[in-house]
Amino acid sequence: MFLPAITCLLLALEWGAADYAWSSPRLVVLLVVFASLFVAFIVWQYFTRNTTATVPARILFQRSVAFGGASQFCVGSTMLTVSIYIPLWFQAIKGVSAMQSGINTIPLVLSVVVGSIMSGGMTQKTGYYTPFMLIGSSLMAVGTGFITTWDMSTSSSMWIGYQVILGFGVGCTMQHPNLAVQIVLPREDVPTGTAVLSLCQTLGKPHICAMSVGLTTHTGGAVFTAVGQNLYIDKFSNGLQQIGGLDPKHILEGGATDLANKVPAALRLDVLEAYNDSLTKGTFFAALIVACLSVPAALGMEWRSVKSKQEPSHAPAVNDEEKMEAVEKDLGPFGTLDRPSATLQRSKVSGEALAPPAPAWKKLYRRSGHFSSYLTAKVNPDLRDELRNSK
Repeated sequence: MFLPAITCLLLALEWGAADYAWSSPRLVVLLVVFASLFVAFIVWQYFTRNTTATVPARILFQRSVAFGGASQFCVGSTMLTVSIYIPLWFQAIKGVSAMQSGINTIPLVLSVVVGSIMSGGMTQKTGYYTPFMLIGSSLMAVGTGFITTWDMSTSSSMWIGYQVILGFGVGCTMQHPNLAVQIVLPREDVPTGTAVLSLCQTLGKPHICAMSVGLTTHTGGAVFTAVGQNLYIDKFSNGLQQIGGLDPKHILEGGATDLANKVPAALRLDVLEAYNDSLTKGTFFAALIVACLSVPAALGMEWRSVKSKQEPSHAPAVNDEEKMEAVEKDLGPFGTLDRPSATLQRSKVSGEALAPPAPAWKKLYRRSGHFSSYLTAKVNPDLRDELRNSK
């Protein structure tokens, strides 16, 4: 039931505004079928919550899983929306090629990598991942807000710096919900919890109609970025209609790279302004709203330490000899004259797992001071009892 429901939703989001009007019977039927199947799936999960439920309630409503899923949806939606529409902005507004637009997004990609590495190292050092989710979600919201201020006069220092802020925030946030699942859930529930987070992140991934190199490219994706696509198409179409004397459909299908060359020179500036507004006040603004929602999602995460599940370190190797002496005493040692030392008593009380036997050459050394008795008992086993009694 779940897969057909998501399929109907994705088809409706893909066809909406781009191919069919939202009021068309085809889209209405798809949305109704999605709602019906999704409600049926939820009801079925409720009745099978204690037996064969796909996602048990104890996992879905666990605090870190629920808020982590919301954070993953927001991060995936924001990152993958801006990473697709920023190159289109470069191609249309700055007039660069498709390759150069990809090069211009390198600051965004590198800052994501740096943020992931730095936050991962600091999490290992401090043990807590929630602070970095809070910092990352805040920076992501700030960086997305800065991107909505872009216009035709934006300098290179501004669009590089804004991408760095956004990318660093995404890098600090995107991996930690998966880490939290491994901390808060039992081992047998970790795969299901990870799958829930992956689903949430995938639902935020892109579903766009990308204007690139003269072609309209439909890329499969999921829920939120379809909203950005519809906002972009709707606002750009309205802007072109206000200019007048242009065919919006022809321009939409013309591609972002040659946008300025496909309109009369007298209207070129107005078309570029309409295109810029459709991205900054449409798609990027929608991404800003979702980025801001990631902040309360990060606030809802539990403050758990990753060090709480690490296995305790083994006892120092210096105690291995005393542990072996304790075992030899219980099993009847061969010639050793044991003494109930305080160290041996502490070794018994600690209950720690016994270390592997010490090498043979180490057994030649005894701190007890009865090395000669030990050798005598080894050479002549008949003298063991006499040596023991003489002690």
